[in-house]
This record gives sequence, structure tokens and C-alpha cells, in this order.
Amino acid sequence: MKYIILLGAFQALVVFSIFVISHKKRSSDNILSWFLMLVFVHLGAGFVLHTLFPHAEIHKQYYTFITLMYAPVLWMYTTHLSGRYQQARRSNYLHFLPAMAGAIAYFTIAGYIIAHNGKTPPAIIYYNQTVGYIALVSFPLYAILSLWEARRIPAFWQSERQLVRFMAIVFLATTLFSWLLTVNNNLSPASRFIIDTHHWGRIITYISLLSICLAIGRVRILFLMDTGATLPLLENTPPVAAVVEEPAEEEVTPDTLSLPRKSVLSTQQQAAIAAQVKQWMYEKALYKDPELTLDKLAAAMEISRHHLSEALNQYLGQSFYQFINEYRIREVVKLLDKYRQDKEMPNILSLAFEAGFHSKSSFNQYFKKVTGTTPSAYMKSKNTVVITAQSTVNSALT
Repeated sequence: MKYIILLGAFQALVVFSIFVISHKKRSSDNILSWFLMLVFVHLGAGFVLHTLFPHAEIHKQYYTFITLMYAPVLWMYTTHLSGRYQQARRSNYLHFLPAMAGAIAYFTIAGYIIAHNGKTPPAIIYYNQTVGYIALVSFPLYAILSLWEARRIPAFWQSERQLVRFMAIVFLATTLFSWLLTVNNNLSPASRFIIDTHHWGRIITYISLLSICLAIGRVRILFLMDTGATLPLLENTPPVAAVVEEPAEEEVTPDTLSLPRKSVLSTQQQAAIAAQVKQWMYEKALYKDPELTLDKLAAAMEISRHHLSEALNQYLGQSFYQFINEYRIREVVKLLDKYRQDKEMPNILSLAFEAGFHSKSSFNQYFKKVTGTTPSAYMKSKNTVVITAQSTVNSALT
């Protein structure tokens, strides 16, 4: 069995190293990295115990609390891909409360065993039972929730959606086998269909973790090999929006000059993406999301993040945050005009947060850059200040 454990731990470490050394990363990769490290610590500790104490019973009777963390991590990864992770960001830690309580009990029992020269306390029985039954409930619960949530994952993340479904199915299969072992243990010795339930339970668990590590490695390698051959939504882009160019966009000057980069897309494709992203900003007001990132926007639009970045940087001549923040400034100016017409003095910072800014300094910086004045000076002015940076927002707002 220890060779299965070693293979699983080694596989988790190898896949984790691919995440570390690669410069192409997505925000959801951190969650998979945590999952791989949990597997490595889990299996690595099991291998050490089997190697150093091959005849000891303690490592066969002492469940690890790490088991309780696998299913919540899958759920977090799924909601991250579906775009609903930020909605429950503050309450995500609640999913790990059972694992945290299990960790406290685990290290308490470990300290007792060390202090009493290997003698196990009676509480270890209740600890094992509690961890085991929580896992039997949490694994299918989070697996079903993840399968349901996977329907919200954009089609562009097809490999990731397949990974979520695979992991959920593995969790369900492992739970089913564990329930069979539980029923088997409650039978009389003569009626049991499996003699060494502990041995087979460990084998199924380790093989399941090994399979998941291989699946994560496959998805990661596919992502690194991805060249972004096709754009799913280009065919659905209105022909007029794809070819019409805005004269004002030619006047855009980025904040920082960058070296020329090789274009993967044609000018028509870049124009189509630019028109499409403007339409999304206008109709869905995605810029109001303070956690909006290039990855998140590309996932929502179901296009490659590299294609989106290329269209923004090369066709529009702006970085992602320049593009988004000008929409936010437009939103703030619209709200300020409304308050000024009503002769009311609003909380300007609250309006900035409502428009999607999450930093006072960045709001002030972009407001002055776009309007040429400060927010307070704008409110005191008698005439509406004409926004000079029309390049990004003019076509979407007209």
C-alpha cells in the first residue's frame, strides 16, 4: 500500500510544481494548488508513517482532518469558475469549520500520544467516528452542489468544467464505497463480504486522490498548450459592430508605452471583440463589480483571456484597468450630475464604490485623468465638465 501512497504524493508534488514554475496563471489556479498541497501532505504523512512504523496500529486507526477539506475546496473552485465565488467570499471560511475543529482534536490527541509514549486515549475512537461520518456527509453534499453549480461555468472553460465533474463523481464513488464498508462492519463477522475493511478503504481513498491529481495535471497541461485557435462568440457578433471603427479610439494614448507584440488576431477579429466587450459594459454594467478581473470578464464572455487582452491593448490601446475604470468614471459623473441637478451634495466616495472602485486613491487618480478636475471641484462647477477621454466609452454610451 505504501507504494500507492508514495505514487500519489509524488504525483501531487509534480503537478503542484507545474503550477509554481509556470508564468501563465489564472486566479482559480491558487485553489487547485491548495488542493494539491493538501493531497501531498496527506499522502506524504501516510507514507512516512507506513515506512517508519510498518507494524504500528496507530497510523491505521488515526484519521486525518485533511479529509474534511477536500470537498469544500472543490466547491470553492467550482464557484470561482462559475463567477459566484465573490458573492460568498466572506462566508467561504465557514465551510472549513469542521476541518478546523478536526485539526484541533487531531493535534490534541497527537500530543497526548507523544506524552504517554504511544498510548492512545479513548477519545481517538470518537474522533475517528466523527471525522468519518462528517466525511460521509460532506463528500456527497459538496459533490452534488458542485455538479449543479458546474452548469453555470462558461463553455469556454470546458476542460475545467470536466475536471469539476470528474472530481465530484470520484467523491460520490468514494462515498458509496465507504458506505458499503460501514454496512459491512455492522454485519456479523461471518456475514461480512470484506474482511479487511480498513485496508480496502485506504486503497480506494489513495487511488481516488491519485486519479484527481492526474486529472488536475491534465487540465493544467492543456491550458499551457492552449493557443486559443477559435473565438466562440465572434460568429454571434453583429457584423456592423465588428467592422465599424470609432475615430475617437485612434486618439487613445496608453499610460505606459509597451513594446510591439505579435498579433494573433486579425484587425477585424480585434474589432469584433472590442465591440462585443463595449456592448457587455453597456448592457450588463460589469464594471460595477469591484472584483472584476481580465480572467473573470473573459470567462463571462466565453472568449480567451489572451484574445481579450490583445483586443484591449492593441486595438483600443488601453490596459484592462484603464478600460474598466473609464466606464466607472462615467458612472460616477452621471450620478454626480443627477445630484447636482437636485442641488444635493452626495457622498462622493460612496458613489465611487457603487461604480466599482475599491480604492479612494485610484478613484481620485482616474477621475482627474479622465475629467481634468477633482471630484469636489467638479461638484462646485456650474457647467458640466466634458470628459476628454471619449475613446473607450463614447461608442458604448451613444
